[in-house]
Amino acid sequence: MSYLSGRRTRGTLGTLTVDDVVIDGKVVTMTGSSSDTAVFTAGTNGTLSIVTTDDAAAAANIQITADGTAELAGTTVTLNSSGDIDLNADGGDVFLKDASTTYGSLTNTSGNLIIKSGTTTALTFSGADVTIAGDLTISGDDLTMGTNTSGAALIADGTNFNPVVISGDISIN
Repeated sequence: MSYLSGRRTRGTLGTLTVDDVVIDGKVVTMTGSSSDTAVFTAGTNGTLSIVTTDDAAAAANIQITADGTAELAGTTVTLNSSGDIDLNADGGDVFLKDASTTYGSLTNTSGNLIIKSGTTTALTFSGADVTIAGDLTISGDDLTMGTNTSGAALIADGTNFNPVVISGDISIN
């Protein structure tokens, strides 16, 4: 806005450049070293696009740092990466929530992965070993193990089930 003859009037400046920042309509372009840029664009219906470009074709990263909680909210939030997605929780827990109610979590305890359903431990992974805290229901009709032996039945020995090849007569009570 400008003041002419004591009256406030609206005007258009066109493109405004201050140092390495260009404002052109709804687009703000900031140039870092050489021609590396961060471009903020206000779109229709309140959209905001943030695009970073590294002219040397290296990684142009966005880092958001908060001295507390950083929150990302939307009707749909998509994490899309051509590389990995890194969830790094120094507290050891990643919580899965719906309407702020926890329905599951992933926990690191001494390098073991614990998966909880609600607040109940369901699975514990220790290396390649898995402990199931509840019942295991298999909806298919195959159970495949590395020790499958033709003609064997799984027989409990008081601690484990082991494949045992049946020979001769058997009696099941």
